[in-house]
Amino acid sequence: MLRALSAGTRVVVLTRQGPEVALAFAEDGVPCPAEDTRRVMSPREGNHAGGPWARRAGVDLWPGSTAAYTDFLAVLEEEFGIAYDPDEEGPTELTSALVLPLLDDLPEREPEACVRDFDLAGLVERTPPRRLRTAIAAQLARLAAETHLDAHPEVTEALDRIRHGLPVDCDQDDPLAVRMRTLVADVHATRTMLCGGGSGPVSGDDLTAWVARSDAADALRAFLRLPLPVAAQAVLQRRLSLHWRDELAADLRGT
Repeated sequence: MLRALSAGTRVVVLTRQGPEVALAFAEDGVPCPAEDTRRVMSPREGNHAGGPWARRAGVDLWPGSTAAYTDFLAVLEEEFGIAYDPDEEGPTELTSALVLPLLDDLPEREPEACVRDFDLAGLVERTPPRRLRTAIAAQLARLAAETHLDAHPEVTEALDRIRHGLPVDCDQDDPLAVRMRTLVADVHATRTMLCGGGSGPVSGDDLTAWVARSDAADALRAFLRLPLPVAAQAVLQRRLSLHWRDELAADLRGT
């Protein structure tokens, strides 16, 4: 996110999450080195066990991080010329409070020889590339269906274009990538709500479903961006059906 927001300018980020306070920055799309990110970790003090009840009671579980956050506010002004007063946030109306996370870079890696006790290397070696690509595309469509990823029109269109051998755009601001970014945000929001003891309309089953859907989206992006053997591994290791091997055999036969 820092890379996108800092294009042509500089962005400074001050965050506090539980015991950790961090100050980082990026200039013109280049995040600061990890060693330049300032972090303060605060051990929990006192006999407070924590949990939602403590937060509702106004208990400061990590007073050390509270102090560090205050100190960093001074650093913002002294080193970056940013005067920020958290107390002024309350009455300020934001024009937008929604910022979708950017998709992580896909790691460059060699494919595993086996995936789920299946000889992937042997399959790649003995199968013509065009037939293998067609079969993995069919596996990808099956994965999208069983995780309900294909309920999103952007995904349905992408799968149709893949089936017809047409290119698919998946840059950060393309509709397909925005859908994927939204799925990542959904997973994060659901996990945060459950970990925080929230009483919202979500459950552990909801989180499991969101994670499976987001993982399927990652497999789709791998198919679009990575070499076919790596993409095949990404798709096959996420299949949910117990009969995926039989389905793969049928897809390789074209039946």
